[in-house]
Amino acid sequence: MRRLAVFVAILMLSGLRPLQGSADAASGSRSTIEIGGAQREYIIHVPPSYDRVHAVPLVLVLHGGGGAAAGMESLAGMDPVADKNDFIAVYPQGLNRHWKDGRTPALSGDDDVAFIRALIASLEAQYRIDPKRIYATGISNGAFFSFRLACDLGDEIAAIAPVAGSLAAGSAPHCNGPVSIMMINGTADPLVLFNGGPVAAAIGGQGESMPVSQAASTWAAIDGCDPTPSRDTLPQAQPPDGTTTRVQTFSRCRGGSAVLLYTIENGGHTWPDGPQYLPAFMIGKVSHDFNAGSAIWDFFAAHPRAL
Repeated sequence: MRRLAVFVAILMLSGLRPLQGSADAASGSRSTIEIGGAQREYIIHVPPSYDRVHAVPLVLVLHGGGGAAAGMESLAGMDPVADKNDFIAVYPQGLNRHWKDGRTPALSGDDDVAFIRALIASLEAQYRIDPKRIYATGISNGAFFSFRLACDLGDEIAAIAPVAGSLAAGSAPHCNGPVSIMMINGTADPLVLFNGGPVAAAIGGQGESMPVSQAASTWAAIDGCDPTPSRDTLPQAQPPDGTTTRVQTFSRCRGGSAVLLYTIENGGHTWPDGPQYLPAFMIGKVSHDFNAGSAIWDFFAAHPRAL
């Protein structure tokens, strides 16, 4: 019943486009690339330090279902992280505000994978990108799609950091790795259930997600990691926000890869330390135990792709 109420509320608010980053303002530069006769859009943020001499990392930041590239730029707060750490941040735009992440037949076409592959090639032609350090992160539908990129573009993507998403049920058999993964999930997420099952239609396409813990252990097996993770608990935010973050780390993986699972107890369908983009009764709480953008970059920086 709660999921139905959340879905109805989001539909009622959809004219305001608040879901998972959808504001129209963007601080980066807008650009387009033609794929299969269609003009695909993206926003690019290049750090002031970029000098065309030194190769830099590339981080793709994927909006959620119903969202937009500009809103994701605002939600994720990755631009200042890029400026501090000298990487290029790119915010691709999904057609009709969604990504074909593989959860259902309607979301299983190759269009978006081809878009990202072509986008990477185009950016490599324009900028000096380090081919060992190409990464993807995203929230919700964007998180599911980042998993698909790890499976379908594992020859180019070094690591992903899906937030409030999981592996699509049944998608793992064709994933080969090694690709490092840092998952961030809330136990009280009303849209992508922590224990798996049907995905709320509000984020597009429905389908089913794998239980979060199973997704982490499945990818640990794909990466050839030690099956028993180490465990830690992050210091709580001050003042406390009602959430607790526990971290599982699967190590000794193939090619220097790693699999991390950040489990946010009482956390919702949110970006840690980001804005409460909809009321907590609709999407759950934002945790402030850690800053997702900074933590994601630290993980990416430690896990380049083995060539």
